[in-house]
Amino acid sequence: MANQHHFIVNHRDDIWQYTFRGSIFAHFTSRQEAIDAAIEAARATNEPDVQVIVQDADMKQELVWRPDADQAPQA
Repeated sequence: MANQHHFIVNHRDDIWQYTFRGSIFAHFTSRQEAIDAAIEAARATNEPDVQVIVQDADMKQELVWRPDADQAPQA
């Protein structure tokens, strides 16, 4: 299986943020704003196995974007 890289979007301390390779990108005002920013950053990596995942407080994960998707599903 190919090595996959994940952008993880989550809500913490009353802010939306995403993480990638140990770095935190934060202070988004909405879930969708954080998802959109993570997708933009994921596209810029040009990595074929990159994914954007939303993780809720219960650690449940939802895949919201991958490179072979024409556009992100509505969140």
